[in-house]
Amino acid sequence: MVFLPPCLIIEECISLHGHFVGTACGHHGPFTPDVLFWSVILFFSTFFMSAFLKEFKTSRYFPTKIRSMISDFAVFLTIVIMVLLDFVVGVPSQKLKVPSKFQPTRDDRGWLINPIGPNPWWTTLVASIPALLCTILIFMDQQITAVIINRKEHKLLKGCGYHLDLLMVGSMLAVCSIMGLPWFQRLTGLVIFLLMGCSVFMTGALQFIPMPVLYGVFLYMGASSLKGIQFFDRLKLFGMPAKHQPDFIYLRHVPLRKVHLFTITQLTCLVLLWVIKTSPAAIIFPMMVLALVFIRKLLDLCFSKRELSYLDDLMPEWKKKNLDDASKTLEEVI
Repeated sequence: MVFLPPCLIIEECISLHGHFVGTACGHHGPFTPDVLFWSVILFFSTFFMSAFLKEFKTSRYFPTKIRSMISDFAVFLTIVIMVLLDFVVGVPSQKLKVPSKFQPTRDDRGWLINPIGPNPWWTTLVASIPALLCTILIFMDQQITAVIINRKEHKLLKGCGYHLDLLMVGSMLAVCSIMGLPWFQRLTGLVIFLLMGCSVFMTGALQFIPMPVLYGVFLYMGASSLKGIQFFDRLKLFGMPAKHQPDFIYLRHVPLRKVHLFTITQLTCLVLLWVIKTSPAAIIFPMMVLALVFIRKLLDLCFSKRELSYLDDLMPEWKKKNLDDASKTLEEVI
């Protein structure tokens, strides 16, 4: 007579230190069919639905106000639809893991941290060197943002707001350093992270969001941010015949070979920065960002100032094109 063991659920098998045997099992239990396939469907469906709803404002359906609302809340509506669809289908896709308590991530530390810790006292003096590099990087980030915002077409007057912005950056860096939190800056970022902190009270709802849906949202946000970037437009020119190239203003005044040379230089710098950032030498990343200023000066040896004025993208494409068309029209009239 053969005695068969009683059926055990996965949790009971793990608690009894059992082992899963067979090609359909992994270390943590039997594989669930269709999870990978369903995750791929959720991922791409989220991406394409977000793009479709974002462009819905140009559709012919529904009144203008409704189309605008659908377009403005495209990502939120997509997440809601995908979460409901995932719940209806019932395939156990991987869900977002959210904490159930508002506390530091690590159990061995409190809200405030000792800036020195178990390190010798002299490490505080040595840390001033990478701190200087971080200061340069943060200052450049703040100033570059200010320059972009202060373009002439925005018709802004430079007041005390820029100085208050830099003050907010420094204050938040000090607070975040004491609490061991990631650095963020500006009042908008502060409010965003405060709202993210309040999301701990929504863990009951957030835990139903599938991770493939979030990955699809991230892909859409990354792809949509590439639209209108001159660097990305110039990258596409490598595989585009001359007769099919768009009427970009820099193609009117700069030879195509020089456009490609400028793009290759930018791409090389981008790859180099990424390699340094992901390597153990990441501490010198701020210095490499600063070195881009000197690389830009070296381009004066290969390009004229007129060519660089079109390739540097200091002015929006549409405004450059309007000015160029206006000057040509004036020349024809004269």
